[in-house]
Amino acid sequence: MKTSLFLLANGFEELEFIAPYDILHRGGVKIQTASITAKKEVTGSHNITVIADLHLSQIEDLPFDLLVLPGGPGTDNLLKSSAVKKLLIKSDEECKRIAAICAAPKVLANAEILRDHEATSFPATRPEVEPFCKKYLDVPVVVSGNIITSRGAGTAAEFGFCLLSLLAGLNVSAEVKAKMQF
Repeated sequence: MKTSLFLLANGFEELEFIAPYDILHRGGVKIQTASITAKKEVTGSHNITVIADLHLSQIEDLPFDLLVLPGGPGTDNLLKSSAVKKLLIKSDEECKRIAAICAAPKVLANAEILRDHEATSFPATRPEVEPFCKKYLDVPVVVSGNIITSRGAGTAAEFGFCLLSLLAGLNVSAEVKAKMQF
């Protein structure tokens, strides 16, 4: 069974977490969440609080196939974390899939793992992403090697289905789409 790990920081965009999480779950992907805060409770940008499964300090040897970073104002908290940067670099070196949506691609840029990849992001963060990637694209979702990026809350479902296709296959993704009337 494929596994994914979502990193959550206070201020995360709820839809960019919930939509991909739900789609992956419906497709049979095992999911874990990790808080980068001192507590497991993490509050999103619209004051919805979720309780993460783990704290970032507990995931050092946790196996996962996909690392997901939701965007939103909480992206600045991801940027400030040296542990997040270290995890991104290690995951990239191990050729694990890394996905970031909205403002979160700038965290990948900061970790210097976009240089050989095409990418997209929320338009306002383009100046923080474009100089650090191979090519910037104005499309909803970009898959470039092991890196998957997306534009924002409005592309969260498409992003989720893309992630599901990569982890569970096109047939599983198509089945979940059909059941959801997507």
